Amino acid sequence: MNLLRRLTIRSQISIIACLIALVVMAILSASYLQMAKMIGSNNEKLTSDLVLQMRQTVHSNKDVLERLMMNIAFNMDVQNFLIEPDKTESFMLSKRVDNLFINSRTLKEGILDIVIHGEDGRWIDIAGGRGLTKPYRGALTEGKFFHYYGLQNFGRHYELENVFLIGSKIKYSQPGELFNDTIGTLFFVVSPQALLGEISDLSAEMNTISFFVDWQRKVVSGNESLHTVDGLELLGVGRDGSIKREVEWEGETYIAHSEYLPDMKSAIVSMIPKDAIMRDMNAIRIFFIVMFLIGGFVMMLLFRAITGNILHPLKKLINFMSTVKRGDLAKLKGRIDLDGYVEISLMATEFNNMLNKIDSLTRELLDTHAALYGAELEKKKAELAYLRSQIHPHFLYNTLEMIKGMAAVKGAQEIREAASSLGSIFRYSIKGESVVPFQTELGVVESYLQIQRLRFGSRLNVQMEIDENCLNCHVPKMILQPIVENAVYHGLEPKEERGVLRIESYLDERRDLIVVVEDDGIGMDAIRLERLQAALSEEDYRTRLGGEERHSIGFANVNARIKMICGPDYGLQVASKEGGGTLVRVKLSTKGELLHAI
Repeated sequence: MNLLRRLTIRSQISIIACLIALVVMAILSASYLQMAKMIGSNNEKLTSDLVLQMRQTVHSNKDVLERLMMNIAFNMDVQNFLIEPDKTESFMLSKRVDNLFINSRTLKEGILDIVIHGEDGRWIDIAGGRGLTKPYRGALTEGKFFHYYGLQNFGRHYELENVFLIGSKIKYSQPGELFNDTIGTLFFVVSPQALLGEISDLSAEMNTISFFVDWQRKVVSGNESLHTVDGLELLGVGRDGSIKREVEWEGETYIAHSEYLPDMKSAIVSMIPKDAIMRDMNAIRIFFIVMFLIGGFVMMLLFRAITGNILHPLKKLINFMSTVKRGDLAKLKGRIDLDGYVEISLMATEFNNMLNKIDSLTRELLDTHAALYGAELEKKKAELAYLRSQIHPHFLYNTLEMIKGMAAVKGAQEIREAASSLGSIFRYSIKGESVVPFQTELGVVESYLQIQRLRFGSRLNVQMEIDENCLNCHVPKMILQPIVENAVYHGLEPKEERGVLRIESYLDERRDLIVVVEDDGIGMDAIRLERLQAALSEEDYRTRLGGEERHSIGFANVNARIKMICGPDYGLQVASKEGGGTLVRVKLSTKGELLHAI
């Protein structure tokens, strides 16, 4: 590499030109090999497609023949003929069956004979095949509707040396004692073309050699003689599935593909000479060599012009890069524009893209630093606010303890009780776990109500209906006191008469904790209730509560906490009527994994 750096640009370009020539040669060679592989693959696919087409032809013809056989086997005239005891009626039925055979024969070309043998010896045929097919009745097995006997030699009875024989049992299909009993046997005698089509024509069109061989290794149809085919050992005829491999035959190598047809116990064989596959590759090879020589000559002619055109843009690029390297901020904003070959233009474009990327990353870095600095400021503010929130409750709690002591000394029992209850609430709010037993939460509510009893006296009547099964359920701390406070402050306090506050708890059918806080205070009008319910449905309650609804922020706060901890199916439901009181229903999950996740 160091030696290459010390060479002139012209020498380096010469080396690059040689490397390009080698690369082009490698590409041409790889292309030639790939094309040879593709041609071989296409020819192999040709044989596979031919086998597939032949197989489809066989299956299509087989389906037609089988449908015709089923139509005859289940025909009422045929079945009645085979069991009719009355000779006169049987004769009339035989005429109708004979017409049915003739009509069926016209539906498919190549049907040479249709024969029916009854279990009691009666029979019908249309071409004299009764005696020829009778020995094959015993070969039919239960469980298979159609039986293929392969290629059969019936002499010259049907003017063909070899024909196909297909058999089927006839089952009685009418209700009664004979239902599903075998009442006869049906045979179709067909020519090879009726089942196989013109395999020779297909092979000639595709320049291949094709055979159709039955289970007795007889050639059913093809364009080669019997003794020639025997030399191939039929490529695995009698096995399941398909076989594809090279075979040697008569001094040549062939790519052969055979497909086994289990229903017919036969196989389709298609072959193509391997030399034919590569026949066109010599012309392609010569074409590639000529193109390489012409391309090399053209490259030599263009070398001088290309070398001169490259040097000037390279020098310009180097000078610009040197300017950027010196760190001149004014130059960093500039961009280079090079006129030259694709490689030079690409280098200039990529270098400009790099400068654009540097500018973009620099701006992103500055924005990120600013965002991190702002986040750090917010973090410090939050820490300071947290410290203040800890200082204020502790200060208030200590002050309440001092008032409690002074009230005890002065004998002011009510002030002492109020200070004690308020101190318990403060202590509960700033200490302990975020999840507490429901019984503990009720204790805080009781402390709050004790203060309100001192304030309202007989005007406040508190009724509590607590299910004992709820006491050990864990709930988020300070979830109930804001609701009770709202009922007292906004519902009962404006009421001049004596008010009732009812607190009820129970477990519903899903074992969720239900707490009901109900008062008979002044209630809310429809507009105010609608605003409150809309606020409870919002994820951010502060976006929905206006100035006149600030006293309901406790509701929205509690509702938001419950939904964040327990899920969207939990929270508060509020019902109220102006002058008719307010009912708040709280639904909490008792699943421990939800509550302890906070």
